[in-house]
This record gives sequence, structure tokens and C-alpha cells, in this order.
Amino acid sequence: MNNERMHICPNCGTTIEESRYVMRPDGTFRCEHCYFNDTYLAGIVHQIDTAYLVTLEAFVNAIDAREHEVGNHSLRVTEFSMVIGRSCDVRGRDLVDLYCGALLHDIGKIGVPDAVLHKTGPLSPEEQMVMRGHPEIGFHIIGHIGYFAKAAEIIHSHHEHFDGSGYPRGLKGEAIPHGARVFAVADALDALTVKRPYREAVSFEGAIEEIVKASGKVYDPAVLQAALKASDELKDYVGRIVFSGMEQETDRSPGLGV
Repeated sequence: MNNERMHICPNCGTTIEESRYVMRPDGTFRCEHCYFNDTYLAGIVHQIDTAYLVTLEAFVNAIDAREHEVGNHSLRVTEFSMVIGRSCDVRGRDLVDLYCGALLHDIGKIGVPDAVLHKTGPLSPEEQMVMRGHPEIGFHIIGHIGYFAKAAEIIHSHHEHFDGSGYPRGLKGEAIPHGARVFAVADALDALTVKRPYREAVSFEGAIEEIVKASGKVYDPAVLQAALKASDELKDYVGRIVFSGMEQETDRSPGLGV
């Protein structure tokens, strides 16, 4: 039986468990989604045509239903992408495209068989090939929708490496869409700072150190420099969200007050 206290998000009315809230200075709580929208999006969602916003939300719900990621992975990496994107001076429609591409980056995993997607042990070489097909699948799902054309390129390229060693096309340097290069740093930050069944989380500082080691190889050095400029904001966000069943170390966060 779950003994956690429950709170109601005053923005959307969603019931949220005590370990999944963000508390504001006025003592009210926000669910992760509303905290994210209220604090960082600054009207981005309102720039998206209503019909496409409904489509976007439907796709995100499909991803959430298909893949059981820790504490809303898509939301976290989208937030990190927004912070890094702004530090790179991404503005206007380009920021909207980054938002959509980051949220939908794993849409292609809908086409990955359960036996591969949810396998707890290491993937075989054949299974790795199947998993590596998800950027192409995602591109083909989204790419025919004109409004999401640039977002589809981020989806297609989010596993490319700056030195050309990534997949699926082996793109190199500026041939990789800028949004995908921003997303790559955001994705790595999330992957390292969240506890997974197969490894412990590392501190924000430890994650940045690991990412810097791959500058010019996996990550665009210019994007990484922008992320470093925004490190205080990124660290603050990493520390604020507490995930059910996964207590973060107290030295990773100054507290939950917004």
C-alpha cells in the first residue's frame, strides 16, 4: 500500500504523489509537467497551432505508454534541451522545433519489439541493430507531417556523433542538425544523473566531467560550451525533481523551493 501523501496540482488538477512534486515558495505544489511549462517554456506551447499540439500530445502519450522510462525521461530531456538551446541563442520557431523534436525523440521505439525494448539484460548484436533502427522509424512516423519537418530531423539525428561515429547515417559536424546536437548534450545529462536499474546516478558535476571528455567526439564543442554557461540553471533543475523510489543525494540540490 502506498503511504505517500497526495497533492493536487493547482494548474492542471492532477493528483501527484509527494515524491513527484515541485514545491514553490508560496507552499503550493506543481506536477513535473506544469512546473516545466510555468518556469521555462515562456509561451512556446502557445506558439504551436492547436491541431498540431493535440497531435504532439497524442504522440507523447503513445511514447509514455510504450516505454517505461524513469520519471518522465522525455520531459526532462526536453527541459534540458530548452535551457541549452536558449544558451545557444536558439529562438522563435527554432526553439519550438527543438521542443517538439526533444519530446518526440523516442517515438520510433513504438516500432521496436517488446522483447528488445524491455529486455533487462545486455542486447545481442542483432538486437542492438533492431534498437538502432528507432531514429529511422521515428523519422518516417513524423517526417510526413510538414509542421514537424525540422523536429523530424532532430528525431532522425539524435544518435549521431560530432565525429561521424554515430548512427543511423554517420553524419559529422555541422551536417548534424543543430537541434540534434543540442539534444545530444541534454540526453547525456539526463542519462548520467538519473539512477537506472543497471547503474547508479552520478552527481551533476560528475556528469559534466564525463560529457566534456567526449567533446569533439560525441558532442559539438560549441553546444557544450553553451551548456557549461547554463550549468547553474541545469544543475538547479536536476536537483529539484525528486523521483518516486529514487532519493537524490542531498548534496546535489539546494532544495525544492522554486
